[in-house]
Amino acid sequence: MGVKKGLKLVNKKQKKSVKKNKNNGKAIDPITFSVILNRFNTIAHEMTSTMERSAWSSIISISHDFSCAIYDVQQRQVCMFDAIPVHTNSMHVVLKEIAKSFEGNIHEGDVIVCNDPYSGNTHVGDFVTACPIFYKGEHLFWSMTKGHQLDCGAYIPTSVPASATDVWQEGLQLPPIKFYKKGVPQEDVIRMYLANVRWKDWLYGDLMAQLGSIWTGQKRILELLDKYGAEEVQRYSEAIFDYADERTAAEIRAMPDGEYHGDSWLDSDGKGTTNIHIHAKVTIKGDMVYVDFSGSSKQGPGANNSSIAVMEAASGTPVMSMIDPTIPHNYGCLKHIVSSAPKGTVCNATHPASTATATICPGDTIAHAVWRALAEAMPERAFGGMPAIHCVPMFSGTDSRSGEAREWGAMVFNGSPGLGAGVGADGWPVGVGPAALGGQKLISVELSERLYPMFIEQHEIAVDSMGVGENIGGPGSLLKIVPTSGPIECNNHGDGQLNPPYGTAGGTPGIGGGNYKENKKTGNRIFYSAKSRLFIGEDEMWVGLSTGGGGRGDPLKRTPEDVLESVFDGMVSLKVAKDVYGVVINKAKMTIDQTKTKALRAKIRKKRGPLPNTFPNYAGAGKWHKSQMKGSEEYLTDTA
Repeated sequence: MGVKKGLKLVNKKQKKSVKKNKNNGKAIDPITFSVILNRFNTIAHEMTSTMERSAWSSIISISHDFSCAIYDVQQRQVCMFDAIPVHTNSMHVVLKEIAKSFEGNIHEGDVIVCNDPYSGNTHVGDFVTACPIFYKGEHLFWSMTKGHQLDCGAYIPTSVPASATDVWQEGLQLPPIKFYKKGVPQEDVIRMYLANVRWKDWLYGDLMAQLGSIWTGQKRILELLDKYGAEEVQRYSEAIFDYADERTAAEIRAMPDGEYHGDSWLDSDGKGTTNIHIHAKVTIKGDMVYVDFSGSSKQGPGANNSSIAVMEAASGTPVMSMIDPTIPHNYGCLKHIVSSAPKGTVCNATHPASTATATICPGDTIAHAVWRALAEAMPERAFGGMPAIHCVPMFSGTDSRSGEAREWGAMVFNGSPGLGAGVGADGWPVGVGPAALGGQKLISVELSERLYPMFIEQHEIAVDSMGVGENIGGPGSLLKIVPTSGPIECNNHGDGQLNPPYGTAGGTPGIGGGNYKENKKTGNRIFYSAKSRLFIGEDEMWVGLSTGGGGRGDPLKRTPEDVLESVFDGMVSLKVAKDVYGVVINKAKMTIDQTKTKALRAKIRKKRGPLPNTFPNYAGAGKWHKSQMKGSEEYLTDTA
């Protein structure tokens, strides 16, 4: 999903669209329109910078697991910047619950927070802060952030406990509640919150960063209102909605009307049951896209269930990835996608089911099903499969390097998977997955080792990890971590190991990947499923190898020169270059034997038969861990 960073100017095509817009009987001036649109985007940008530069935990300040946005008083998204799709495609859902909870009791200076998935939030791990923006006594806008908490007070040290069996095991749930009333901090409420989480100093710092961000948004919106007046800003806000509405409608009308179907599978429910089915029926009708998840599995006993907010966000991301990325991602765009799922299913869980992993495990898999359906509708525009997030564990323990024992925790995104191949473009490496879709960042090896008691023995692109095709998926990564100050607890919360990202238009799937711990003295390894809890001793090493994205197109159509470059860059092995791409490379000279390549490609083409549109189309296709295991090595599922 392309994330819009702001329109610099209105071009001729856009100017024509803007000029048509009428609001309150007045024409919309395209220059003023462009200035106000960019002003909104700049405000969201400054909110983002404020939060990133002032947060204490690395999950926000470095890994960028947060989003900032401005909404109008009707809870319609006006703008966002460099955000996380699973957040911004659904923040209006929790904001509606906030507004409903305090209807008639919203005042200037209030700050309302929420992390409750049954009050419109994505999952307990995401912490929402929102403040109303009043101008001359009238409530006109909302300034809002959502940031991933490092901890929520769950029964284990992680904000994503994949083995939780209900919401209470996830930790502290906050329905909409005021942390500030009319500008006065509610110290007792804030103390109650901090008393229920680990690493409270870091979380207090993150809370202050979120408050600083929403107050920055508030300040800049008030300056905008001072400059143009409330009536003009509201009028141009409507014009911005209309602009996104018109352009999105045109994009969807160009799609073929019809009913399309896609299927995907979660590796497990977190409690040992594997291959949880998600079915998406996508109906394109006129300028609307309707996504229905009837036929999906019932909600499970573990934490891998989706909240309604995640379902709405994850079903919208694939559709938005198929339209012009210069369209502002606001209410005018989002209104064209309507999603639904029966209550009590994995896509729309009912209380008190746990939704701890909602944003990534069911969320990513929901997106996969919708992308598959869209591949049926528009095969010429389909991406290679996007991998579910995997090999992104929550590490914790005691750090005694300074001579004083200190509890620590960190969610490390460095083992993230690559993204699927596009039309005419290779996939990005380390894209995290559909929930973030390139919107997050990695911590450098040097900073990781300085901040946390760990030694990163190896961190590199994983060879042959991606799906192949005319365009290759982004490669996965290999990450090896060794404790340096006592044992490390490792809580994994990923997916896609048993169900790797599919290939499209003749491309092949990613490898699925996996993780294990290895005894450095004996070499003995224990393999773990994507959802697991384990402890790494000082004589042990945690190893994660994430999958690359799915490939797109016939691999025999990839130019031999591009194949050679991928081999030279360490992404593709000589064996795969020959066996799959049909490219014969002289290892000593690193040159292509054109004659042998032409003959080999003809032989492969004749032998293989027709290529499928998407593959695999069945559950449990991932076999990486089985291919790696030796002798009596174990594979443990959903350990907790």
